[in-house]
This record gives sequence, C-alpha cells and structure tokens, in this order.
Amino acid sequence: MENFKIKLTNFLELTRAYSLLMSLAPWFLVLLWAQIYLPSLLNAALTLIGIICVHLGTNLLDDYIDVTRELNNGKTLENIDFGTINNKARLILNKTFSLNDVTRIIALLYAVAMVIGIYFTIVAGAWIPIIIAVTAVLCILYPYATKYYCGELIVGVIFGPLLMSGTYYALSGLLSTRILIMSISVGLLTAALLHTHAIMDWEYDCKVGKNTFCRLFKTKPNAIYALQVIVWLAYINVIFFVIAGFLHPNTLYVLLTLPIAVELFKSIKDYINIKDVKFLPKWWMGPMEDWENIKNNHMDFFMYRFYLARNIAFLFCIFAGIACYLR
Repeated sequence: MENFKIKLTNFLELTRAYSLLMSLAPWFLVLLWAQIYLPSLLNAALTLIGIICVHLGTNLLDDYIDVTRELNNGKTLENIDFGTINNKARLILNKTFSLNDVTRIIALLYAVAMVIGIYFTIVAGAWIPIIIAVTAVLCILYPYATKYYCGELIVGVIFGPLLMSGTYYALSGLLSTRILIMSISVGLLTAALLHTHAIMDWEYDCKVGKNTFCRLFKTKPNAIYALQVIVWLAYINVIFFVIAGFLHPNTLYVLLTLPIAVELFKSIKDYINIKDVKFLPKWWMGPMEDWENIKNNHMDFFMYRFYLARNIAFLFCIFAGIACYLR
C-alpha cells in the first residue's frame, strides 16, 4: 500500500496534476449546463477521464519537450537548470522516471483519451472525430509553437472551445452557442495562466530562446499589461453576451472572481518591483493546496501567482455553472 502511495504521488507530481482544476472546472460547467439533456453517469465519467488524460499528457509532453531540447543542446540531465521554476521536470532530471518511461506514459494517456473518443464517435456522432482531429493536430503542432509565440493560443483553444464544445456534444449530441461563448472566456483565462507562468520564467525563456507569447511584448511590464488585457477580455466577453441576450443574467456571477484577478495583477507587479514579499493566501482567493510544503520548499513566490491565475478560471467556471443551473 505504501509503495502504491509513493508511485501515485510521483505520478501526480510528474504530470503536474495540481493544474487539473483548469480542465475539471470547465467540465463541471458543461456538465451542469447539459443536465437538461440528462446525460448518463457513464458518459459523464468517461468525458472526465478523457479530459484528465489529455491534460496530464499535455503537461508531461511539455516537460518532455523542454528536457529533450536541453539534451539536444549538449547538456546532461544533471546539468539542466530550468531557472526560477526549480521543480520543473524534477522527477525526470533526478532519473526517477526515464525518458522512455515518460514516452510510454504520454502514449498511454493519449491512447486512453483516444479510445474514449472512439466510443463517443459511435454513440454521439460525427462532430467528435472532427474535434479529436483538430485537437490532435494542435497537439502535434504544439512542440513547434514556441518558435512562433503561439503556444498559449494552442493550449487556450484546446482547453477552452475544443474541450467544452466536445464535452457538451458528447453529453447532449448537440453543439451549443452558449457553451462556445463561455469557452472563449475560459480559453482566454487558460492562456492567462500560461502567460503568468511565462512572466515568472522570463529570464530562463530568454536564455534558451523559448518564444512564449509573453516575449512578444519585449519587457515584463508590457507583458503584464498584456496579461491584464487577456483577463479583462474574458469578463467583457461574458458581459457583452449577457447584454446581447445570449447568456442568462446569472452568468454575471463570474464577476465574483474579479478580486482574485486584481490580486493577481498586483502580485505579478510585485514580482518585478519587490523581492521581499510575504504571501498570505486568503479564503476568497480559492484553494491553494499543500501551502505549507510549498512555503517550506521556497516555491511560494511562484505558486502563489500560479494559484491565483488558476483559481480565476476555476472559480469562473464554478460560479457560471452553478448560477445558470439554478436559474
């Protein structure tokens, strides 16, 4: 039992499972909005498993690409340094998992997601293979996306419109304008999370020539302004379509997440201008799990901002799902 617990803990760290709320929350929103069609528990569970597999596989693929890029540049595992984010790919660098292990895990995760996709193609209809094909193409293009500053865009599209529209179609057999509108905001907030990560990892990305969307703006202050624009667009999108009558007024409960967005903007500016900052998570900021361990490992400066960016999207979906379900 203890051995299983260690293996599970290592797997969750390897695949960066702490980011799963970014995909579980959109699934939850879609599930509630699809309740009018009474989706089966089996189909709901399978969509959840498929989403988890794609998400964890994508996380691991990103680390695999970064590690192999460094190895191709002549470094050894022992000499790879990912800068600020000093726990990135830790279990690969310390050889807990070999690159062959990582390749097999990625293949397994994507294979499970593919089998689930085939099942829904049979039971739901032709849009499922189209959505899967587009997602697969974007996943294939992702390793090259950082050359052209569009990695965040690809992830935002996958975990926004594709994930949410695909899940809704799998559960209901229909495409939804409301879901598409909400998925645009979720995609923007997903991109905002990656953009926040890139701001904090600016020096490393510059050193290795990783062209994140963040680096298009030349300086950190400019990148922070871009972050604010991305987040505000997510809210404006909802407000506009509520006024236009496409979304129920209850959807405006997503505005309850605005204080978290403001705190993120303030905190990310501190990351540039102030170095000696104490991080004090508050209940209204959303979950910040394993905080004491994070603080003891001196990763609070990174995880505090990461959690804030993640929790905006997470609670955005939760509030939208519950509010519109109860209308």
